[in-house]
Amino acid sequence: MEKLYELVENFTSYPGVSGYESMAFEELENYVKSLGIFDEFGTTPAGSFYGIIRCGKKDAEMILCDAHLDTIGCLVTEICDGGFLKVANVGGIAGKILSGSDVNIYGKKAIKGIFASKPPHLQEPGESEKKIEVVDMCIDTGLSKEELEKIVRIGTPVAFPCRLEKLVDNNLAGAGFDDRLCGAAIVRGLMMLDKSKLNVDVAFQFSGGEEIGYKGARTNTYKLNPDKAIVIDVTHAFVPGAPKAREAVYAGKGGDICLSPQTNRAFTKYCIEVCKKENIPYQISASPGATGTNSNAVQTTRNGVPVMLISIPLKNMHTMSEIVNMDDAYNTARVVSAVIQSL
Repeated sequence: MEKLYELVENFTSYPGVSGYESMAFEELENYVKSLGIFDEFGTTPAGSFYGIIRCGKKDAEMILCDAHLDTIGCLVTEICDGGFLKVANVGGIAGKILSGSDVNIYGKKAIKGIFASKPPHLQEPGESEKKIEVVDMCIDTGLSKEELEKIVRIGTPVAFPCRLEKLVDNNLAGAGFDDRLCGAAIVRGLMMLDKSKLNVDVAFQFSGGEEIGYKGARTNTYKLNPDKAIVIDVTHAFVPGAPKAREAVYAGKGGDICLSPQTNRAFTKYCIEVCKKENIPYQISASPGATGTNSNAVQTTRNGVPVMLISIPLKNMHTMSEIVNMDDAYNTARVVSAVIQSL
């Protein structure tokens, strides 16, 4: 578990808003290389990198493990008087959770800022009932406009800082768990493999652009041309007030295996049987349409790839304080290892 925590800590340390994955590329790639588990590395122009473990067998099939590298964030759209910035969101961010949140602004140098909105006691009648959008808010930097213009320009990326906080019962809070946490779980699972007993080549791709349309998964999967794929993302964990019929995935009970028209029934059933055999906790949910994950792109690449989707339950998704139960992340790593080792 400590090794998994170390992986999560490293993987969430670098910004990588969709379209700006290169900000994290070098550090993450160098860190993954330093682990010494991959035989080959590569990158693609759409913001992805990958590592391959070769089994050494002729004409071996390849199984792909995918997590996305990019995170939600914002882009600067206007530099205003008084040191304020107007921004637009990249990926899904609810404006109502932002007021008072601190962010990092990655201009010529990184600076801090705080999201601000019109205080309730200054609002016009009925204004407080309106939905708050990100574009209605601003970021206060404390600098003058002149000072700010020397550091920041239109299009500068903005992201939540990640400060990991260990909570009770093996829960962990931080930002960027969607989807760096899942990349850490994959790598931890690959570290469990007995390479001498592998019958398949194994590829890990950290794909870019998931939050804006799956471009990294689609292009990198095309390059690797795998025979099967395991896609790992996060899913909403149940919280009080959520309808149980819709949010029936619970933190602490294992990864959530998705049954969907977008996933392969035979491969998914096979993975469930492996979990049963190895006594690995898991949950099952159904998604009647698109899953909102890279599985949508991976399974339609080239002439089609059989995909299994497993998601780690996450509370407060797309906020600066996402919460995961690390047992779920570790058991998801076990699924990755057990399925690959069984092929």
